[in-house]
Amino acid sequence: MNVYRKSLVVQIMLFGIFFLIGGNVILNHYLGASLPWLTYVIIALLVTVGVLGFIIYRRPDTRISVVTPKEMSLLRYLLYGYFFVYIVQMILSGVQVVQESYLDLLNIATGSILMLVALYGCYVLYKIIKVK
Repeated sequence: MNVYRKSLVVQIMLFGIFFLIGGNVILNHYLGASLPWLTYVIIALLVTVGVLGFIIYRRPDTRISVVTPKEMSLLRYLLYGYFFVYIVQMILSGVQVVQESYLDLLNIATGSILMLVALYGCYVLYKIIKVK
């Protein structure tokens, strides 16, 4: 499958945003009450990366990369896995049945998993752009 390279760069930026969200899960759990401005900093970073991604995407660039079906399905499963873990984290952290000690473990584990999935997605996309 032929894909514009600028689309792959925007996807790398998207996985970078996912990395920030995974870190935000951990940071907000421990520092959310003492640093309420942290949420605004994360939102500003996300908006900045979003505007930068839009600018990159609107740039006229006709270079094309070839993406194999295996790489496409791997990226698709990474996204599905990411959102499954993130939704489970949001649901379980909002339920009052979860004890505080388990909530600590839940936020650390899911934040770490989200960050690792985002890093692996960036790595796969970097290999696609660099090699092809």
